[in-house]
Amino acid sequence: MSRIEALDRRYAASSSLIRHGVEIVAVADPAGARLNAACRQLMLRVDEDGPGLWDDLLGSVKSLRWRLMTHPQPIDLNPALRDGAAEVIRQTRRLRGAVEQDSLLDELAAAAEGAIAQDPALGAILLRSAEEVGANDCVVVAANASARAAMGEWLRPQGVSVLTASSLQRAKPGIEQSYAVGPPRFFGPSLVTAPTTDAVSFLMPAWFRDRQIPHSVLAPYAEGAIRVKARLFVEGDPTEPKFQVEDEEEFEKELLPQPIWGSPPSPGREASSDEVEARKLLLSGNRGLWLDNGERIRALDPGQPSGERVVYTDVEAVRVGTYLLLREGESEPNALYEAALDRLGQRAAEVEATQREWKQRLQRRLRQMGPWRAERELWSAGVKTAERARAWCEPNLVRPQSDQDFEKLLQWLDLPIQPSFANATLLRRETHRTSVHIREQLETAASAADLSALERNGHLSIDIESGGFRGILAARVIAISPHTEIVPRNEARVPFEDRSGQWLE
Repeated sequence: MSRIEALDRRYAASSSLIRHGVEIVAVADPAGARLNAACRQLMLRVDEDGPGLWDDLLGSVKSLRWRLMTHPQPIDLNPALRDGAAEVIRQTRRLRGAVEQDSLLDELAAAAEGAIAQDPALGAILLRSAEEVGANDCVVVAANASARAAMGEWLRPQGVSVLTASSLQRAKPGIEQSYAVGPPRFFGPSLVTAPTTDAVSFLMPAWFRDRQIPHSVLAPYAEGAIRVKARLFVEGDPTEPKFQVEDEEEFEKELLPQPIWGSPPSPGREASSDEVEARKLLLSGNRGLWLDNGERIRALDPGQPSGERVVYTDVEAVRVGTYLLLREGESEPNALYEAALDRLGQRAAEVEATQREWKQRLQRRLRQMGPWRAERELWSAGVKTAERARAWCEPNLVRPQSDQDFEKLLQWLDLPIQPSFANATLLRRETHRTSVHIREQLETAASAADLSALERNGHLSIDIESGGFRGILAARVIAISPHTEIVPRNEARVPFEDRSGQWLE
């Protein structure tokens, strides 16, 4: 199919959805409805008592509630649901005797046990719908990569493809029907405003209250914006306890698993030469990462063919769902720098000396003059990327990218161009060669790794031959902080233990 034909199919699919709308299939789920009701009771209790004591129990209940909506496979093939229920029960036992009334704990434990007492009703409806349409004419859309991996193991023998919403956008048009497992709010607007399939259905438990179809944030302000209507179908008897809250939509947001970021830092302070401004990322496997505003970071794309999975991605392009490749205990730039020096052999001492000389002199100038005045003078001296001056002080940023900028910088520092220019260029070349060598080894290791386990669990250890790069971690980004903080430079891009996102997976 040519690009023009594919585009025509996209327009045809969009036109079809605008005319006919999407389907929302609300499936009665008594066991899930019981857990949902208990979760709402717990939320009201937390509002009364305040957070702290209830945090872990509430997090585990929210997580199990989310899995009931997104992991519909049979219990025997559903470790996420079994583990989630076991964790809720464990947390209720931990609180025994610590709270005044045990009745809510009893109800939560019973609801968790009931959630895994039989196969999810949602799964039976999904399998029946796929069989009616035909395995080759439909695709199942998962809420995230872990749900995709789990449903894939179940549906692959049936010949049904399972994708995430983002991977569906890259698929070739022509598929008749997509079944999105979860409420519409779990998926981006593009699933309905730029559809790949001719028809879209959302399969969700009837007890989830919010059934609004997602739309672009610009839709309220745009003339002729695409607004897709929904047709509701109910499977079974969705009778459940009723709770009245003032803002149901906002309450549903609070019922979803949430990251813990803490209070944003006070504004005003600038990073020192040994610090960096960074944004906190939560990673799968109870890890965190401080990601600075550097240019690139190494990532892994499991959807690419073998030999093309290890990539560099722009820091600004890192999103929830991105798989980052990180070195345990030390940032990759540090390891690359040391490995490149090793490759220089006897030249290493001379290169280190000239690098240290111009970087220390630049650091002194910045400290004496202040960064803003120094940048202005560098601009006047002809350095076109003067705003990068503070970054050039970092040991791992070998030299300015532009030869002319580097020459002008050395002149501004009252240093001879040689041998600093030649030594820095040599080090940059060896760093690049080392990076290419590491990438080749990572590609080989990634090709041999169990990428289905990576998508299912969210993280995977990858070992390569280079000693300085043992302990490579591939980890999925599960949350990104809305604010930046100032952290020590040596802590940036080094994964660390962090349980703030333990209920997000």
